[in-house]
Amino acid sequence: MIKELNLKVLMKRALLGIAASSLLFTACNTEEDEEMMEPEMATGMLTVSDQTISQNTIVVSNVNLDQNGWLVVHASEEDAPVVPEIISEPVLVEAGDNSDIEIPIIDFENLSEDANVWVMLHTDDGELGVYEFDGANGLDAPLTTEEGEIVMTEIEISAPSVTVNNQVVNENMVTIEEVNAAVDGWIVIHEDDGDGNPGPVIGQTFVEAGTNSDVMIDLGSATFSGGEMLFPMLHIESPADGEYGFPDNGDGPEVFGNNIIVVGFETEAPSGSITAANQIIQGNTLIANELTVNATAWVVVHASNEAGDGPQVPEIISTPVQLEAGSNTDVEIELTETVAADDVLYVMLHTENGTVGEYEFDGANGFDGPVTTESITVQAPTGTFTANDQTLTNGNVVVESITVGQPSWVVIHRDNGMGSFVAPGIISEPVALETGTSTDVEISFSDGETVEDGETLWIMLHNDNGVVGEYEFDGANNFDNPITFSDIEVSTASTVNYDVTNDGASAYQFTGNGLTNVSNPDITLVRGETYTFTVNASGHPFYINETQGTGSSNAYNNGVTNNGAQSGTITFTVPSDAPNTLFYNCEFHSSMTGTITITD
Repeated sequence: MIKELNLKVLMKRALLGIAASSLLFTACNTEEDEEMMEPEMATGMLTVSDQTISQNTIVVSNVNLDQNGWLVVHASEEDAPVVPEIISEPVLVEAGDNSDIEIPIIDFENLSEDANVWVMLHTDDGELGVYEFDGANGLDAPLTTEEGEIVMTEIEISAPSVTVNNQVVNENMVTIEEVNAAVDGWIVIHEDDGDGNPGPVIGQTFVEAGTNSDVMIDLGSATFSGGEMLFPMLHIESPADGEYGFPDNGDGPEVFGNNIIVVGFETEAPSGSITAANQIIQGNTLIANELTVNATAWVVVHASNEAGDGPQVPEIISTPVQLEAGSNTDVEIELTETVAADDVLYVMLHTENGTVGEYEFDGANGFDGPVTTESITVQAPTGTFTANDQTLTNGNVVVESITVGQPSWVVIHRDNGMGSFVAPGIISEPVALETGTSTDVEISFSDGETVEDGETLWIMLHNDNGVVGEYEFDGANNFDNPITFSDIEVSTASTVNYDVTNDGASAYQFTGNGLTNVSNPDITLVRGETYTFTVNASGHPFYINETQGTGSSNAYNNGVTNNGAQSGTITFTVPSDAPNTLFYNCEFHSSMTGTITITD
């Protein structure tokens, strides 16, 4: 029975036979009884690993020989070396310890990605310095160990690689998903030469030996609208000077076999979507509900053109806002010009290229060009209120109910005597209103402003569309314009007066409101009413106090003007939160005092 042997066993036996035959040539001698001399056998060790190769060159980590020998590479077939043919340059290795020996592969017929090859040591026992192994002549045979095993190692070699996907050029950058480099080098971007092949270089960056992920390359000022082909190509770093010098100073393309390591990808067009509703403009701010972009972008606002059929470009009426790739919600865009109800505005997305961080669109330079736009219409602010003719409360006007659809102001204008209001001037302190309904809104008059009994006043709501929280209406700047208004007639509460004198240092004497020269009377005042005290008591300052006693530190000043007068008029409009009991006192004399009872 014939026993089948696999190719690997056959190859190994053949190689061992070849190695042995080289010894037999020296053993033959025709002279009888001549003593045979056994030749000295060469020995060696080999260390090499699976690797990604650069420039078709395998690097052997270590070779240790006791005599000069050859280092070669054989192709592999069914897990065995193909002999006697070699696919590399034979590399002569000197006796001793040798590290990082490079073996150039020259036969690319069987060279493929993830191919297996055999790195093998051979003797140099024929013509020294000439590789002569042919499998038959017995010269430069494979080196064997003391156990008779051929000194060889099977390794897997792989090609350097570049992995990239179609993408939008973002902030002048492209991202290479992965670069697997055998040695330090450069990943270089070539633009299309017009025929679908790599053309001029438009960007490059350094990569280290090994796996490099998400490698970003700056393409400079080039702009891309989508559909352009770009070609990432791997180059080696040689010389190792940290400068990309190809073609004038090395740094040539990386190769595997006869192929340059280069791939192509297609740029994608910048894209985006806009969700923005018709709205009231508050604080010069337009709100875009959602802006989605596939790369860093700008959002701006354009006014309508003169024809009213599209945006006015390249001019903008907003401060540009930079957007990150992805979904951006509730984006606030500050307007730099005032707008009015029914104006049509165009929210527009623009690319971000050129100088990153600087909005550069001018309609001609090709930078930061438009992506998409959406129009909105500016809505008029809304508001209603209910205010009736009234008697001033604590000297203030009270508006029963106010409803607004946006942050607003309520103010008071005087009547011009011809059935309309005086504008833009107001006579009240502006009261800020939040969106929604407010009740019993109290409006106070500005310092120095007084009203007469029976006077007509105008209650007016204003939008808050300039600097939020700052009343800016001047009739010309288009900020905080009126929303609605109505007139009311006001009555002033009657004022009760007391004439106050002194009886020496023993008592104050009151005359008025039913009193005549009454010493230190207790009096009753009503919240919301106004009272005057006409004081003529030199040397006896008259104070309305929170507690009974001399001095001025416990003075009650809410609603009180000229408190502590000894000659003049003290006015007291009793506030709604006044305590139930107050006192009047001389600053210096404790006997000059009385109780003030406060009621509703």
